[in-house]
Amino acid sequence: MRKFLVALIAVAALGAGSAFAQGGYWAGFSVGYPGAALHFGIEDISPDLSLRINAGYNYIGSGFALGVDALYDLPVDMGTAPIDVYAGGGVGLGIGTGVDVAVNAIIGGEFGLADAGLPQGGVFMEVGPSFSLSPFRFGVVGRLGFNYHF
Repeated sequence: MRKFLVALIAVAALGAGSAFAQGGYWAGFSVGYPGAALHFGIEDISPDLSLRINAGYNYIGSGFALGVDALYDLPVDMGTAPIDVYAGGGVGLGIGTGVDVAVNAIIGGEFGLADAGLPQGGVFMEVGPSFSLSPFRFGVVGRLGFNYHF
């Protein structure tokens, strides 16, 4: 297990290092089902594609959680509303009473807070299905959170 975690951190660090020159970044937090998390993201690693790394605690199930998500900006016309719509998916690793590996798909939107005087801020909400491999089960994920773009 220790070798796996070291390898996962090394891959994330190398991948993030090569992607840093590509676009902007964001950091934030979220709460929801199944837990709470801190996020760090890299925008536009390729056109309309972003990468997000998550670390948190799942209060339903396994305990400590790590994850990586790929998020694709969807070309949805929201009129004058400052909402960016995205879809994506990722993998998560839960470590606690056992090890849980899950695959998630999400769709969400982020409401920009420029009109509220915080142009770098955004409130997001996302939902989607989840497929856990150990133990085998289907579920859902849902998050409400805040991002700060820099």
